[in-house]
Amino acid sequence: MSKWKHLAPPWAATQYKYWPPAWMKHEKIRPWRFDKGVYARLPGHYIKRKLELVSREPIPVHWRPVQGKYKIHPRTGERVRIQNVAIPVMYPKEADQGLWGGEGVIKGYRKKKIKNRWIPSWWVPTIRKRVLYSEILDRWMEITMTERAMMLIDDAYGFDFYILKTHETDLKSQLGMDLKREMLLTLVRKSMYPDNPEKQQKIYKKYKKFIVPEYEAEWIGLSLEDAVKKKLAMEEKRRTPVALQDIYTEELVESLQSGEFFKDQEQVKPKTLWEKIKPLIFEDTKETDKKKKSR
Repeated sequence: MSKWKHLAPPWAATQYKYWPPAWMKHEKIRPWRFDKGVYARLPGHYIKRKLELVSREPIPVHWRPVQGKYKIHPRTGERVRIQNVAIPVMYPKEADQGLWGGEGVIKGYRKKKIKNRWIPSWWVPTIRKRVLYSEILDRWMEITMTERAMMLIDDAYGFDFYILKTHETDLKSQLGMDLKREMLLTLVRKSMYPDNPEKQQKIYKKYKKFIVPEYEAEWIGLSLEDAVKKKLAMEEKRRTPVALQDIYTEELVESLQSGEFFKDQEQVKPKTLWEKIKPLIFEDTKETDKKKKSR
């Protein structure tokens, strides 16, 4: 039995009743893939995030769910169950290169007049280029984004807060996840504003609640393909033997650069001629005394 079965999304139970979301088909995330091979050796926190990505319901963007379980049919007056079915939305590759705020491309049908036929059509979000500033990374960025993404940034009180607060299922952007990973690593390592310690401490306190351990932050936002490559590279690095000559050479170079090598040399003072000869003289006298006593 799979140890990740309790985290499986509803569409994973059977392939006939439920289908995976359209925006997850390119990722090919299935719970049973994490039970064997290199997938089973991936970190537990990474597997949990990936399964949560497909099991967690995203915030509705293109439709409004009806509250409650039942409603009265307007014509028959019967009590019918409410079925909240999400509109299928497609997310092209361009969505991963910008911040669309959960919006995507919708395919449907429409007709201009009542007597006309239904015509297949596409609804595409309006995308604009905007320049944004990251307080943590101390960098200006030109990003393609929608008006909804701009509104969400304003609601979160800043670009950094929006990236760190928003879940991956609602962000729906590889660029956003890459920025989140970079921000978290910068916060953990405290590498922001090295020349200004006061501002560094101020930024650290401001975003302190989002900090996660470094070993976990390194895996956030990685696709399955990138995660497998990283895991295999880590295992290969452990397997390859390192010659002792290379290890000792690196230690010697580090000690020379840090100055510890010269400190050790100063502590060991060279012996004088008398210090070298003294043990030999005393050994000879001890031997002669022993011979005399034996006679």
